[in-house]
Amino acid sequence: MNLLLCLGFLLLFLWALKSSALAQRWRDRRYLNLAALCALALLALWRIRAGIYEGLDLHFLGLTVMTLMFGWRSALVLASLAQGALLILGVDEWHNAAGLFWLGVALPVLTSFGWLTLCHNLLPRNLWIYVFVGAFFNGVLTFVVRTSGLGLWYSTQYDWTLVMDNYLILIPLFIFPEAMLNGFSTTMMVVYKPDWLATWNEREYLTGPK
Repeated sequence: MNLLLCLGFLLLFLWALKSSALAQRWRDRRYLNLAALCALALLALWRIRAGIYEGLDLHFLGLTVMTLMFGWRSALVLASLAQGALLILGVDEWHNAAGLFWLGVALPVLTSFGWLTLCHNLLPRNLWIYVFVGAFFNGVLTFVVRTSGLGLWYSTQYDWTLVMDNYLILIPLFIFPEAMLNGFSTTMMVVYKPDWLATWNEREYLTGPK
C-alpha cells in the first residue's frame, strides 16, 4: 500500500512539474535560483524539529508562503524535493513516505491554495485580506490540517493516546510562530519584492478590481 501511494504521488508530482511555472520558466536562471534557494530553506526549516518518538515530531512548515510565491504546482514540486531529501538523508523513515508526501506535502499545499482561492473569490481584494487572511491565518490553517492528517497516519503505528499526548497536543505551541513565519515573510515580499509572489496582483489588492 505504501508503495502504491508513493507511485500515485509520483504521478501527481510529474504532472505538477510539467504544468508548473518551473517548467515554463526553465530558461529564467533568476527564477530557478530563487526556487532552489527556497527549496533549500524549506529543507533546513524542516530539519529543525521537536519530538520524542520516531515520526512524532513537529516543525515549522512555511508551505503557505511557498504557495503564495510559486503557486500550488511549483510549491508542491519544491516541497516534495525537500521531503525527498529528508528521506534520503535518513531524517525521516521510508515506511512513512506515503504519509509524508500525501499528508505532509500535497494536503497542506492544496489546503493553502484552496483557502487563498476562497479568500480571493469571496472576500474584498485588498492588502489586509491578502496578508492577514491569505498568509497569517492561512499558515495556521495549513499547519493544523497537516499535523492532524499526519496524526491520523501515525495512529496506525502508535496508540492514539500517545499520538494525542505527544504530538497533537503540541499544535497550539506552533500556531503563532507558524503564522508569523508565513505572514511576516509575505508582508516583506509585498513591500520589497512583490514580483516574487505569483499570487500577488498589485492592481487588484492595492486599488481594487476595475
